[in-house]
Amino acid sequence: MRILIDDKEVEERAYPLPWYSDATCFNFKCPGRQLSPDILGDIKRPSYVETLVIACDLEDYSFIGRMKNLTQLYIYSGNNINDLAFLETLVKLRHLCILDSHITSLDSLKSLIVKKYKLYKSVPASEELKWRLTYGFEGVCIMTDAYDSDATELVKECICTDEIRVNNNLISYGYSIRKHREEMMLQRRKKKTASNNHRNGGKT
Repeated sequence: MRILIDDKEVEERAYPLPWYSDATCFNFKCPGRQLSPDILGDIKRPSYVETLVIACDLEDYSFIGRMKNLTQLYIYSGNNINDLAFLETLVKLRHLCILDSHITSLDSLKSLIVKKYKLYKSVPASEELKWRLTYGFEGVCIMTDAYDSDATELVKECICTDEIRVNNNLISYGYSIRKHREEMMLQRRKKKTASNNHRNGGKT
């Protein structure tokens, strides 16, 4: 089930996608049903919701935490969002986009990433790829005026390696690969220096 929550009807609605990757944009699933904010109780089976788009401010976001099979969450108007506690149970979430928010901490998002990682480490090697395609984050975008971050604290091996954006800071898959290569080169230089020092009797 794919749901849009909005307080106004729009004939030709456009869904802004913040992703750098064409593949992540392509994987976005447009909502097929619109609900008004005052009838959120009409979501009888929250576990059936896979895509949720919120285009207006809500008073409460805790209902999202009951959507255990949610894979895509887009909140375009997050003026009433200060924390991300509603994310912590959404282990299947792959797209997360929250714009115009006042989020003060990413701790709940980091907690979700840790849960995903623990699940990932528990699967046999033969199911690794399938698991990453089901549970790993494909894109994370957080725009907030209350938290300053370079986004690196969200990078987690096999969980968050594709695209992470916090405010104007972007980490893409290419960035992760480049950083890994730089670390490998630094280790090689250190080993080479240690080897040369050993040959020279510890003299530099």
